[in-house]
Amino acid sequence: MNKFIYYFLITTSLTMTFLVNNIRQVEAKPTEKNLKFDTKTQSIQGRTGGPIDSKGCGYIASSPNHVINLPKRVDYMRLTVQASGGQPTLLVKGPSSKDSFCVLGDAASGFKPEMSGVWEPGKYQIYIGDLTGKNHQFTLNISTK
Repeated sequence: MNKFIYYFLITTSLTMTFLVNNIRQVEAKPTEKNLKFDTKTQSIQGRTGGPIDSKGCGYIASSPNHVINLPKRVDYMRLTVQASGGQPTLLVKGPSSKDSFCVLGDAASGFKPEMSGVWEPGKYQIYIGDLTGKNHQFTLNISTK
């Protein structure tokens, strides 16, 4: 199977699973900066990758790049990653310990993993990984628009 089709099917499947399983959302409070989450786009910067093989979503850091606490349902929120190189991934864990969603950046997306939809209340751990295991500068945009 063509690599593009394979990654497209996986990304589509995971996005649909996320949307079906998470049909609730509203205000978020990123814990690192203690900012009130509103309709403005927030940008978080850092380095992709890390020493841990996530077994499917690239290499990630030992702790999340960002944490979001949602006190209540958010009807629409989008996470978008743009990296200066490599093959970035977006791994979101939470709010339940069983929830784990992976989006791979590929040539079709311009290597910009994106996840959007309805978000349940709870804590979300956001990891920005890299399939190649290298580190690159990234910007994570979080928007409710």
